[in-house]
Parts: sequence; structure tokens; C-alpha cells
Amino acid sequence: MDGDNAFFDVIVVGAGNAALCAALSARQQGASVVVLEKAPPSAQGGNCPFTGGGFRFVHDGIEDLRALLPDLTDAEAERLSMAPYTAEDFRGHLLDVTQGDVDHRLMETLIANSRPTVDWMHSQGVRWELSGGRVSAGAPSVIPNSVGLSAWRSGPGLVQMLTTAARRAGITVLYETKMLRLLVDDAGAIGGVEAQDADDVHTIGGRGVVLACGGFEANAQMRGEFLGDGWERAKVRGSAYNTGDGHRAALEAGAKPFGQWTGCHATPIDVDAPLTGSVEITERMPRRSYPLGITVNRAGRRFFDEGAGFAEQTFVAAGSAILRQEGGVAFQLFDSKAAPHLEPRYALARAATGFTLRELAGKLRVDADVLETTVGEYNAAANGGEYRPRTLDGLATRGLDPPKSNWAIRLDDPPFSAFTVTGGITYTYGGLKVDERARVLGADDAPIPGLFAAGEIVGGIFYHNSLRAAGLMHGAVFGRLAGKSAASGRQSTRSAPPS
Repeated sequence: MDGDNAFFDVIVVGAGNAALCAALSARQQGASVVVLEKAPPSAQGGNCPFTGGGFRFVHDGIEDLRALLPDLTDAEAERLSMAPYTAEDFRGHLLDVTQGDVDHRLMETLIANSRPTVDWMHSQGVRWELSGGRVSAGAPSVIPNSVGLSAWRSGPGLVQMLTTAARRAGITVLYETKMLRLLVDDAGAIGGVEAQDADDVHTIGGRGVVLACGGFEANAQMRGEFLGDGWERAKVRGSAYNTGDGHRAALEAGAKPFGQWTGCHATPIDVDAPLTGSVEITERMPRRSYPLGITVNRAGRRFFDEGAGFAEQTFVAAGSAILRQEGGVAFQLFDSKAAPHLEPRYALARAATGFTLRELAGKLRVDADVLETTVGEYNAAANGGEYRPRTLDGLATRGLDPPKSNWAIRLDDPPFSAFTVTGGITYTYGGLKVDERARVLGADDAPIPGLFAAGEIVGGIFYHNSLRAAGLMHGAVFGRLAGKSAASGRQSTRSAPPS
């Protein structure tokens, strides 16, 4: 960057899905736009490249999606069946996973803008495909409706397509450029950013700044401070660059924290997973068949209810429980009855095996007497029967603490196997309070002039759990809104909060 006199109408911090949607939206309004990306080009995009590229949005079924799928032939379409996904469906699913704690203003904004945003992204050059890829001959004809489409070539493809669109639109992208702080005038309005590249620290002026630089999941200090004990040990499943820069800068400028700062998306993962995400292997690392066995810590004792629900409902709590154990590790134990039902990713992991529990304990370096006692007590309280992994079977332990509420089938059929796991964090839920126009609000719930936010940094959408494919969708929706709002010109006075 040359000198400290750079000025753009809109400055976007981050270069993933939400950020690039904001940049394109602002440019569409005629604004000059610069995008600041802390990562090098090879690691661009925050967590977006680590996703499957799925989008959850309102639609009326397969015929309604044909205009977004120009490569889908008539013959293919005739074999397909997809039910509509209604606003009521979306609302119900989001309320369910968040236990009703989702901010209702943001929820309704997300739902109402979901389909228009997918159409708009298509107009900007995003290519879509049916979730799960192209339909082949003989494939099932019924397609789940909740995740209507995925970006072509998943998350990496989405970043590539949006970046190509940004360059064609004349948007400047500055890589390896970190935002240090927001520039705040005497009236509390945002007038640009201070940023650092490989050469120096620079001042970039702007009428609007959009923060779309992810959560704080890659910041061990912030994880320990806000998520609690043990989280500083978590391995990061996504970008190493999502370190809460936007959270810190916005709070210093008077933004109001909002949402579940103690919550995150996390899961049990293989202990050999890298410290931060790798696009090539991240999706091979989760270990989510724990409801079919028991999980013990280094002392050889169980410490949570492995059968509280389906793994999709409990893996966040399971990952958190593991991180609270000694060393942040645990062992998932199965016998030969459970082995055929393990998800395919387990075939890629190193397992310890033994024909006796004592043999297995020796390989795990766990006290054999304790492990035998743990399994013996579990078996005495458990049931016989066969596993039905896709059914909450109600086969619960009797008088055991902690209980196992489903799939409590005795582990008594050797050989036994054990997989060493730890907790992996994907993204955080807590962030900034924004309104329906993606304007960041201050302590008085009035917009901070010139400051906008989109993506993971927005608080108030996910609580307790996340909803598959809703993350990319809300990033795109609020990114588009943030770009439009930022380009429309900063408010000269702090207006009243929206009703």
C-alpha cells in the first residue's frame, strides 16, 4: 500500500463469504471498495473453504430451483422430487436448535432475505448445484429440502467464485493486511481503519467499515476467557486467522456485545488432527459415533451421557466435556457389535484394540482395574439387543451416574476398540449486536455511524447449537445488507434503534 492517504467509500475486513457479499453489494451501489484479508491468498476466506458450501433458504421445490441449475437436464429433473422448504420450516428449525433464544428480528431478516440473496449471488456469478452433487442414474429420486443448493465445488469454490466476481467489479483486495483498530472521530463515528501489512502500518479512510472477519475460535486466550476452562486446549477445525480482531476493535469503539459468548460449534475429533484446519483433511477428523459406545477419560471413567440424543444434537456438548478432562483427551470405546455401525471416518483413524479390557487398557495407558470396573458397572446397568443408530431407542441404563439415555447396550463382545479423541472448535457464537440493516449497535442500542457487520461476528443467531447450512446463508444475507447500508452513506446523527 502506498502511503497513508488511501480512501475508499467502503472498507471490508475479511475475504470470505460474508465479506465478499458485502463488497459486491457495496460496489453494486457505486461505492469504491477495498477488502482487507489478513491471510495470504492461499488461505483466503476464513472458515468458508472448510464448509461443504450448503445454503439453507426458502424455496418451492425442485421446479422453483431450475433457474439456478442451468446444467440440470429435463430428464434429470423428472426423476427428482424435493418438497418445498417454507419460511415456517426454516423458523421452526432455527427455534428448535437455539431453544428459542435466537434474536427474532435477525431470524426474520434472515428468512425473508434467504431466497432473494441466493438469486442475487447467482446474478453475481455464483454457480449452484444440488446438495450432494450431480444426480446420477439410479440415484434416489427424493432429495432433502432443507439445504436446497450448494456452491459449486463446495466452500473453496464459493470463495473462488466470489473473489472472481469482486475482481471483475473493480474491488481492491489487499492480502496479508491486518486491521489493527477502527478510527473513531470525536462524535463516535467510524472514519476508517488502521491496518498493517508486511511493510508498515497504514491509515485507510472510509465512509463505512464492514467487519466480516469471523469469530474468535483461533484465539486461545479468548476461548479460555469466554468459553471457559479447557477451551484454550481445543484444536481449531477451521481458519487459523479467525482470532477475534473484529470483536476486539468493535468493542473498543463502543459496540455492544451480543449473543452467546460462552457458546460455540465444537465436536469430538481425532487426537491426531492438526492444530488448525486443513482443507484437505478437516472433514475426515470428526468422531461422532460415540452414542454407540462409552467414552472414558485418562482415569478410565465415564464423564457424560453419550446417549443423550443423536450425535447431531449432542456433539457440541460432547466436545466441551472432553476438553474439561485431564489433558483435554478421552477414549471412545466400542465392541464388535457396535463396530459395523461406526461412521466411515473411523476407518481412517488409528484404533487401539484388544480381546480383553486389560489388554486394551495397557495400550491406552489407563488403569486396567478402573477400566474393568467402569465397563462392568456400565454392563450391569445396560441392556441386551441390537443397535438401531437412527432411532432413539430408549434403551437406557438403570441407576448409573452418569446415565446413558439411549443405545445403552452392553459392551461384552470382543474384540474391543478405542479411539483417542479431543475437542475441536469450528466457530464461536458470540459477537456484536446488529440491526436488520447490519448496522452495529452501541451500548445505547443506537447504530454506530459508519460501522457494519456480517458473518460469524454477528451475535444473536446461534445459541446452544447451530443449524446446518444456515451459517453461510446468514453470512451472505447480512453481508449483502451490510454492503448496501455501508454504501448508502453514514448516518450523520445516531438515530433511534429499529422497533
